[in-house]
This record gives sequence, structure tokens and C-alpha cells, in this order.
Amino acid sequence: MLDHRTDLVRRARRGVIYAVADGVSSSVGGDTAAEMAIELLHEFFTTHRPPTEELLLDLVETADAQVRMTTDAACTLTGVWLADGVASVFNLGDSATMMYRGGTLRRITPLQLRGRGLAAYVGMGDTVRHNIFVENIPFLKGDVFLICSDGVLESVTEEELHDLVNGKEEAGALFLAEVERRLESRGHTDDATMLVVQVLEVESA
Repeated sequence: MLDHRTDLVRRARRGVIYAVADGVSSSVGGDTAAEMAIELLHEFFTTHRPPTEELLLDLVETADAQVRMTTDAACTLTGVWLADGVASVFNLGDSATMMYRGGTLRRITPLQLRGRGLAAYVGMGDTVRHNIFVENIPFLKGDVFLICSDGVLESVTEEELHDLVNGKEEAGALFLAEVERRLESRGHTDDATMLVVQVLEVESA
């Protein structure tokens, strides 16, 4: 699934969250784990707890526990929480979140691999909280966030993504159409999911 999001980021009490969860291919039921992780993130907007980074980490930790209680599967998770002028990028596993700004595409999330396997994922157990990557970045008008599973990056390089989005950041649908064309022409077999999030306006205080 490739998707294009264009949003006016408002100074709402809880902001907005965009995330991609991708089932680990080596485990049966990875799609179920991914669905559970995304469903748990929805609670960020329904709980009475204050909207904080601590709450976000708690929900990821809860998702990890529920996945382990329900299935032997696992998933990766990456995304961005936009609120009060700050983009909080979070990540577990080899999915990636990148930011395009001023002609440069930068991968924010690290490549979390250990040997032949993932170093971090939803479903890993008690150490999951300590392995969640978080980076807070003030966001600006015109910023573009690319949130994608490893299935995209296995067929389309980060350099290609830079060249595709460079100077065309306001043409998100066309950008995704070209990414999809390249995926299909190269015969990709892994699930490929990408969200493109554009910041069109940032409301002043």
C-alpha cells in the first residue's frame, strides 16, 4: 500500500500520528501483529492520560506485550508524532522514517539489525522499551516525511527516493506512482508500504 497524506498540522491537544507497521516475514501471522500495533496507537487519542512521549512509549510497550500474549508473530514499527511544532520520530526494526527538507532527504531512523536478524521489533519482550528509537525534531512548513517498510527500500534506494522527491515535494501522488512503478518493474516480493506526509502550514502560537 502506497499512500499520500497532505495535512494542515494544527495545534490540537494531541497532534497527529502517522505510522507503518510491517509483519516480520520470518514469523507466521506477522500481519496480525502489525494490525495490533497500529490499533494500540489509536489509544493515544482516546486515553485520558496527557499526550506525551512517555504515553507513546507505553503504548508501544503494551502492543509488544499483547502481541506476545496473542501470537508468536512480530512486526516492525516506525512513524512520526506531530504536535506543538515538534516531530517525534519513533522506530523499532528495519522500517524507516525519512525527512526531506531544503533539498536533502535524511534517514532519521537507524538500521536496527543484528547479524542476520532484527535487533528490535514489536514482540521482542521485556527489553522492547529500551530499544525504541525516538528523535525529536522541530518541524517546518514544507517538510516532507517518508514513512516506509523495508519492502520499499529493498527495491528503491534512498538515493532514488531523494531524486524522485527533490523539487517535487508538493506532487506526492505523482511521487508515489513512480515509486510503485519501480517496485512493480523490479519484481519486488516483500510487502511494500509507504506514507508521504507533507506539512503545508504550521499554525503560530
